[in-house]
Amino acid sequence: MGYQDGELIDNVSDNSEEARDILYDKYKYIVDIIVTKYKKSAYYLSIDMQELQQEALLGFSDALYSFNDSKEANLATFISLCVERRVANYIKKNSTKKMKIMREVISLDEQIGDDISLMDTITDSSSPEDILQDEEEKKELLKKIKELLSPQELEVYKLLLHNFSYDDIASILNINSKKIYDYVYRIRKKLKDLC
Repeated sequence: MGYQDGELIDNVSDNSEEARDILYDKYKYIVDIIVTKYKKSAYYLSIDMQELQQEALLGFSDALYSFNDSKEANLATFISLCVERRVANYIKKNSTKKMKIMREVISLDEQIGDDISLMDTITDSSSPEDILQDEEEKKELLKKIKELLSPQELEVYKLLLHNFSYDDIASILNINSKKIYDYVYRIRKKLKDLC
């Protein structure tokens, strides 16, 4: 049975995942068009396409929750506006000099060999006490992360640490790929709050 957009929006407001999925399937083409439009900019700025896609999906989600059918715009137009604004702002934010420098910096935690990070190659050999303290700090941080994340978020987090792509994670966990973007958004927010 076909639902009207207004009816589905009301259900989205009541946290209906089914309504959100129906609207997503119906209007996904808007997200795809806008992400494709900004693909060259993202490439030039070295922005990960999965991050750009996630921003577009967040704009889509914002549109569903803030749409008011009493305005003169239809839902498709409103979704286009919200997604376009979100993606354009993300591109603009990432085009600053500071962000360019940050993207070009290599992390000292970058693995350059089996269990050897860049930091390991440039630091003096540590005392046994320092090594033990570092290990304890890592364990404590991991414990906090496990307490902070839900079981599903923790699974996604572990797979991300092993460099699996969003699509691979969705396949491994047998979850809709757009839910992976939601998990990653929540993980980033929680970890940012932890720091």
